[in-house]
Amino acid sequence: MAQPQPRGGGGEGEQVPVQGKEAAPAHQGPIKYGDAFEVKGELAGQPIAPRDAAAMRAAEEGVPGVPVPQESGGGFSVAGFMEQAAQYNQALGAVQPGQASDAAANKGVNVTQDAVAGGRIVTEFVAGQAVGQYAVADEAPAEQAKAAAGSEGDAGAGGATAARRT
Repeated sequence: MAQPQPRGGGGEGEQVPVQGKEAAPAHQGPIKYGDAFEVKGELAGQPIAPRDAAAMRAAEEGVPGVPVPQESGGGFSVAGFMEQAAQYNQALGAVQPGQASDAAANKGVNVTQDAVAGGRIVTEFVAGQAVGQYAVADEAPAEQAKAAAGSEGDAGAGGATAARRT
């Protein structure tokens, strides 16, 4: 069944219907933190900038053993989104290559992880405000054994055993 198409000339400021929601104005202008994340204050009004995105990517990659959801086959990567938003903002001329937002430059970008039963909770911050959070499960003992066996190579093909961690 075909989806209903918006009517009208597609002019500036036209309302774009979203299924199940009221019509929202088409996005114009730079993508700001407040457009994408539940943040407030100075950060909410600032456009997402290239250096902010690069800092978030470095922070995500700096947390050992934590797969970034989007890169591991699902979920949402804050850095991935920020990179796309920064490219869009740069194309609009709202930010320059290598520019950082004032809030991120002054208060930083970081990623934390907290141990919980069965895994960890990873939280991503810009200027001290959470912009992403997800859970990472600990590897099951069988997965750890499989990984250890795989890292030992093909010695004794079919008969390799791995030490169990207890």
